[in-house]
Amino acid sequence: MDSVLWTPRFAAVYFVAAALLLILFLAIDASLAIAAPLLLLSVGLGIAVLIRNRKRHPVR
Repeated sequence: MDSVLWTPRFAAVYFVAAALLLILFLAIDASLAIAAPLLLLSVGLGIAVLIRNRKRHPVR
């Protein structure tokens, strides 16, 4: 699980979850004020996963 190939997959899961959440909230005409924190959290976690991996495995 510590390989370089796993990290983009974990980050992609967070980004896809954020996209699906946005589509869902737009489809049901819900207030985006409710979805905004969840979207920011999902995108932030995806970015954090990528940054953490970069510190562990520096680009050569």
